[in-house]
Amino acid sequence: MEFTQFQGRNNLEKFAAAMAWLRAHPHEELFIPPGVYEVTEERAHAVFTDMIEGRLGENPQDRMFRPDFPYLRVMDFEGQEGTRVIADGVTLLLDGFFEPVSLRRCKNVTLRGLTVDYKRKPYSHGTIERAELRDGGGILYVRFRMAMPDTFCSPRCALYDAKTGVMHYLPFGLGAKRRVEGELFVIQTDRFDANVVGDELYVWHAFHSRPAVCIQNAENIALKDVTVHAQPGMGIVGHLSRDILLDGVSVVPSSGERMSTNTDATHFASCYGKLTLVNCTFEGHGDDAVNVHNYDHAFTHLSGTCYLLRCVAPDGTHTLAEDVPSPGDAMQLIRRGTLDKGECFQVHTARAAEGGVEVTFDRPLPPGADETYYLENASACPDFLFSRCRTRSHFARSVLIKTKRARVEYSLFEHTDSTAVVVSAEEWWGEGTSSECVEIVHNVFLECAVRGGTADAVSVGTSSEEGTGKQHGRIVIRDNVVLLPDGREAFSVKNVRHKEVENNVILRR
Repeated sequence: MEFTQFQGRNNLEKFAAAMAWLRAHPHEELFIPPGVYEVTEERAHAVFTDMIEGRLGENPQDRMFRPDFPYLRVMDFEGQEGTRVIADGVTLLLDGFFEPVSLRRCKNVTLRGLTVDYKRKPYSHGTIERAELRDGGGILYVRFRMAMPDTFCSPRCALYDAKTGVMHYLPFGLGAKRRVEGELFVIQTDRFDANVVGDELYVWHAFHSRPAVCIQNAENIALKDVTVHAQPGMGIVGHLSRDILLDGVSVVPSSGERMSTNTDATHFASCYGKLTLVNCTFEGHGDDAVNVHNYDHAFTHLSGTCYLLRCVAPDGTHTLAEDVPSPGDAMQLIRRGTLDKGECFQVHTARAAEGGVEVTFDRPLPPGADETYYLENASACPDFLFSRCRTRSHFARSVLIKTKRARVEYSLFEHTDSTAVVVSAEEWWGEGTSSECVEIVHNVFLECAVRGGTADAVSVGTSSEEGTGKQHGRIVIRDNVVLLPDGREAFSVKNVRHKEVENNVILRR
């Protein structure tokens, strides 16, 4: 079916009609002719404007990243089966606050060729024309390239250095701002650096909210040649889903821009089966390129073999849905402080409940376990492949591995903000698990960890309070090329039972 066959007063209604038809006709194909499809809606536009103008607070995440915060879905695949959408040359141009692509409770769905972008980006940038020392800090004169409200919010910032082509994140904190004339503003900073004159200042207007593509409780999902240029939140989020393929996906800035999504390019939590990212490109995003993990849960005994689980991650899940295990899953005890693994308990039933998730197990947990252990879903750990991808000039880590089995191969990492590849389990984020086998082979790392990190290319460890054990199984770091400054380390490998670090070429400058 061709998209032009569907009726509506605007593109939002036409997409709703097309999605309803696909839901009623399993295993059908939708062809969307190339072009720019602008989508707006009065309330969505007002929310987006409020976000930029600071009406939702200096950090809008506190208001927007909640289950009850209203939003609209544009391409909603919920309930579909066997759908194939061909959108080569199609740009979804959003004017407002949306979740552009929603893949919930669907299976065997392929989306090809779509580009997601925003008419007004969820960030702003301008040139620093002058810098002055002021009371131990600084004053910047910044001329923005877009219309700016007097009260714009700016919870995070970065500098783009045109001489090096590198983004430098968190160079200073931003304080009071005042319009001088037109789009020229005076902005206070907590540090002074005269060398920033001529650089571009990028300011965020949001952190986590809705992703550009949400994959939730779905199965066998393929995104091919999909591009995300901007989103007030993450690019692609997967949660409680099985068998996900990203082939030729790009989360990159649009022409003339240096920033893409406001937070992670991609993020996958509590998924199953295989997670494959191949031939993908990630650049300019405001957090990790990919983060793969399950969650730590605190728990309370209710009665018999019934327990209430509470996800301890500070931000909760990134779909804002409860992290509900499936019957038959193995929930494993994880000791607080060391993250050592204990007994596994099989899930019989599970459901979202007030205050968390109510679960019954095959037998009671040990008395007092709630005081010394978390529970994590040992079954929700996909086999992860990151192959022939490229990441460059973005915040935080490129590949963050907190799943049991993973392979990173034939990929290029350039000027990442922190260590390029991290294998860990992070207690402070409530995210695990420690790995069983991770191979990092045949990659090139070019001057990574611009702002610093445990190592430039690869760091393996256990980010727990004590970190005394050898939680990771087998780690292979082989046949990689690393270019880094003198005095820096290429690899840091700790808390590993068996490691193979060999045949790597280290070049120093």
